[in-house]
Amino acid sequence: SMIPKHIKMVMCAGNHDAMRLTEPQLPIYRDFAEELYAFPNLIHVHNPALINIHAKGSFPGFDVLLYHGYSFDYFVANVDYIRNNGGYERVDIIMKYLLQRRHLAPTHSSNSYIPDTKLDPLVIETVPDIFVTGHIHKAMLANYRGITLINASCWQSITDYQKRHGHKPDPGRVPVVNLQTREARIIRF
Repeated sequence: SMIPKHIKMVMCAGNHDAMRLTEPQLPIYRDFAEELYAFPNLIHVHNPALINIHAKGSFPGFDVLLYHGYSFDYFVANVDYIRNNGGYERVDIIMKYLLQRRHLAPTHSSNSYIPDTKLDPLVIETVPDIFVTGHIHKAMLANYRGITLINASCWQSITDYQKRHGHKPDPGRVPVVNLQTREARIIRF
């Protein structure tokens, strides 16, 4: 509520939210989070979601691919290249892997999903300008072939579960991108 109303926020659900874990995930259920739906500047989207921001006149805006990242655990555990080159510490490698395969969970059983015979919502059909994830709570900025890669941080300290699984979160860090220059940095709180 302290964020100025002229600033739009986008909320994409993840595995800790009170809803189904299978992907694609619906926006956070209204009956669990009615207060969030009262904010006029908060937009609720599916997970994954492709949104366009700042389109105006002849400027096409930026295509932003949002994916919580539930499949990341599978790839850290099962893809030698990812595991041997930093695993959870190198979210950028995981994100590049998914972009190269044009799919957010390109291996059967890498996530729990609801299949659709007409459309696979995890296929990356549009190459995004910005790709945002967050599952492992590690603040990260990178660039891959002109795509700005962002892995969001978190606001909680490390949990026992994260310690057991080798996660090293970066609480209180916010990635920020200047959309005029595409320069990105992380602000520490």
